[in-house]
Amino acid sequence: MSIILIIGGIGYAVNLNQSASQALIFSSSGVGPAYFPNILAGLLVILSVMTLVKNFRDNSPNNIEKITTHNAGYILITIALMVAFLASWQFLGYFYLNVFVLLTILMTLYRIEFGFKNSLLVGITTSVFTTGFLYGLFGQILALTF
Repeated sequence: MSIILIIGGIGYAVNLNQSASQALIFSSSGVGPAYFPNILAGLLVILSVMTLVKNFRDNSPNNIEKITTHNAGYILITIALMVAFLASWQFLGYFYLNVFVLLTILMTLYRIEFGFKNSLLVGITTSVFTTGFLYGLFGQILALTF
């Protein structure tokens, strides 16, 4: 996990600096739009390297135990649905419809132990209000188009 965090932090910092340098040249004080996010990305990388070194040096039996994730199926399904959401939004558009469908599926899936009908009702209700809130905030108040 530390290696993934290191790669993600470095990738974020590189992407941030390219975007910031194209959008705005730093002010004379040296503090620009990428200053504090760069500090956070640097701290993420430093702490992840420290954790990685600590874990490699620790030979205790607790450090070598296999970690099990009881909800690995939920995690994999959520990742797959997020990829499908982003691909659908990119290729088909219809942001608010995609948000509604994604939230309905996730809310129904996560509450399935309460029964399918109950979970679907809660999922649809939550999705309607959440999508309506997003539309009101981004579509009407901020006048952003997706």
